Amino acid sequence: MSAMSRKRMAGCRRLPVLMALILARSVAAETVWPEPPEHPRIRFVRSITPAEAGGKPSFLSKLWGLISGEKKQYVMTQPYGVCLGPGGRLFVADTFGRCLHVYDLPKNAYSNMRIDGDSLIGVAAGSDRLYVTDSARRRLVCLNPKGRELWTIGAEAGFRRPTGLAVVGDQLRVVDTLANKIVSVTRDGKIVGQFGAHGKGPGEFNFPTNIATGPGGRLYVCDSMNFRVQIFDAQNRYISSFGKLGDSSGDFNRPKGIAVDSDGNIYVVEGLHDVVQIFDESGRLLLFFGGSGSGEGDLWLPTGIAIQDDRICVADSANRRIQVYEYLKESR
Repeated sequence: MSAMSRKRMAGCRRLPVLMALILARSVAAETVWPEPPEHPRIRFVRSITPAEAGGKPSFLSKLWGLISGEKKQYVMTQPYGVCLGPGGRLFVADTFGRCLHVYDLPKNAYSNMRIDGDSLIGVAAGSDRLYVTDSARRRLVCLNPKGRELWTIGAEAGFRRPTGLAVVGDQLRVVDTLANKIVSVTRDGKIVGQFGAHGKGPGEFNFPTNIATGPGGRLYVCDSMNFRVQIFDAQNRYISSFGKLGDSSGDFNRPKGIAVDSDGNIYVVEGLHDVVQIFDESGRLLLFFGGSGSGEGDLWLPTGIAIQDDRICVADSANRRIQVYEYLKESR
């Protein structure tokens, strides 16, 4: 065998080793929590901004830009509330941007719905309705899937500072932060019930902000200035609560958005420390992910959170983007 043939044979033998090293490096570069050698439970997927999801401008839009001098820019000013609707569409309430950002995740497409509002906070999606809270104007706005306003209720209905939203069957639960209560609203905009009062006892609130639904129709309320999460059944009856003020893991300082995964784990955004903490139903801390920064998986003043099919979307407010993660279920 010639020297050249021996070199080629050696190169072929080294090729699988090199490929294995490349694959190992790509796996090691994946952002997961907890870190190896622990079994990962949360995996970072991608960041989303309007510019990234909007795609490349068409020839006509480029031509119009040259003629008019206008340059189309897609920017999220201050994303807060997020929700995942039918068909894999992600809706983001832009607090001061006066719009809902709409991301078609399967198609990687972007659009927006303009809303005449001063402080858009909460967003929720029903089967054929979108709901948005305009907190500063003390109103709840209902839109059709194309963004046309169907109805609005506000101060005349008793709202003082509506914020978080959750769809429960054919009704809506609205957090009224200044009134320290949760309001039940029909799809046609009629108030049919409410619960809560100011205080520290079971079922009482101190400036609640966000709300989520979970298994069996349970409600999970972020009772922000009591630094706890309260859990209610489908009939709005108090079940339990957990959490306290503090700087240790599992404590709350600036609790924001709340959501529940398919296993009933409870996710609470901790806005001050730029992490999302995960608890079981009893309030035991299981894991936290995120961390301060602007890199992959990092967060900076995060706010809202939504989970659908174990895909986790977090409003990374100060970074003006949405961070997408995945809950990795244990194999059965």
